[in-house]
Amino acid sequence: MTRKKNRFCMAGIALAVMCLAGCGTKNIEGNEIELLAPVEAVVDVETVLYRDLYALTTKDAELAPYTKELSFEAVGNISKMYVELGSVVKKGDLLAELEEEGVRNDANNALNKYLSEKKVYMDTIKKVKKSLATRPNRDEKERQELVLLQAEELWNAQEPILWESWETAKAKLGKNKIYAPFDGVVTACLKEGANVAAGQPTIAVADTSRLYITVGSYLAPTEYQNYKEIYGIVNGKETELTYVEELMGEEGSYTYYTAADLNGASMGDMVLICMVNNYHPQVLSVPESVIYRDSNGTYVYVSENGVRTRRDVILGYTSGIYVEIVEGLQEGDRVYVKK
Repeated sequence: MTRKKNRFCMAGIALAVMCLAGCGTKNIEGNEIELLAPVEAVVDVETVLYRDLYALTTKDAELAPYTKELSFEAVGNISKMYVELGSVVKKGDLLAELEEEGVRNDANNALNKYLSEKKVYMDTIKKVKKSLATRPNRDEKERQELVLLQAEELWNAQEPILWESWETAKAKLGKNKIYAPFDGVVTACLKEGANVAAGQPTIAVADTSRLYITVGSYLAPTEYQNYKEIYGIVNGKETELTYVEELMGEEGSYTYYTAADLNGASMGDMVLICMVNNYHPQVLSVPESVIYRDSNGTYVYVSENGVRTRRDVILGYTSGIYVEIVEGLQEGDRVYVKK
C-alpha cells in the first residue's frame, strides 16, 4: 500500500512539472509566444515640438564699484607711495611717484638713437659727395650715385619713426606721477621701491558711488554683439542687463553691466550672467535622452497606436539638452524617453 501511494505521488509531481514547462512557451491554443528584445528602460513619453534652441554660457559676477587700474607711463622704481590699501582719496590727489631718472633715460636714449642714425646718414652723404667731386670714371660714378640714393631712401623711411619715438619719450618727462581720477577707495597698490614696467597696473581705485555688475574677464564690444541675449540672475530673479560700452572701449580686466532691477542686491552680492548665442528659432526638436545610436545611424522609438516602433532620424543642431530633427519625425509625434 505504501509503495502504491509513493508511485502515485511521483507520477503527480512529474505531470505537474510537464504542465509547468509547457506554460512558458505556448499559449492556450498551442502557439509560440513572441518575446520582445530588451530595450533600455522607458520612463516617459515626449511630444515632438518646435522650440528655440541655443547655447547658454554662464559667468560668475559681483555687484561691485567701478574700479580703475592706474599705471606709470615709463619703467622705473616707485620712489614714493602716498596711499595704502583702503585709503580714501579725492579726485586729483597725488597717489604715487616714479623716479624721474628712468623717464629721463628713456628720453635720452630715444634722442641719442635719432642723432646717431642721422649722423650715419650725413656721413654717408658727405663721403659720396666727396667721391663725386673727384670726377671718378663712369662705373664708379654710377656706383656712388646708387649709394647716395639708397642712403636717402633709408633715412626718409627711418627719420619719422625715430623722431616720433623721441617725441613720445620726451612727452613723458614730468609725468612720473599718478593722480586719483575720481573720489574713491584704494583697493590695490604696489609697495614703495617696487620696480614697474610702463603700463603695469600700480594702483587700483574704486568709485563706490558707481555700482556695476562686474565680471572678472574682458568682453570686447565686438564680441558682445555676437550674443543673442545677455541677462542676469540677481537674488534668484532674472533681470535685463545693459552692457556699459563707454567703459569697454579698450581692453581691460573687467566687463561692466548695469541691471534693470537689482532685486534688493547690495555691493558684494554675487550675480549669475547668462549669455545666449548660436540661436536657432523654432526648430523641430526632441530631448537628447530619446536618441539611440547604433552602427546603422541614429534613431528613436515612436509610439504608434500604443506600439513602440523604431524610426530612423537625421539630427541637426544640438543645445546639449534638445536636438534638432532634420528628418524622420514630425510635430506631434510621441517618442519614448530612455533612462
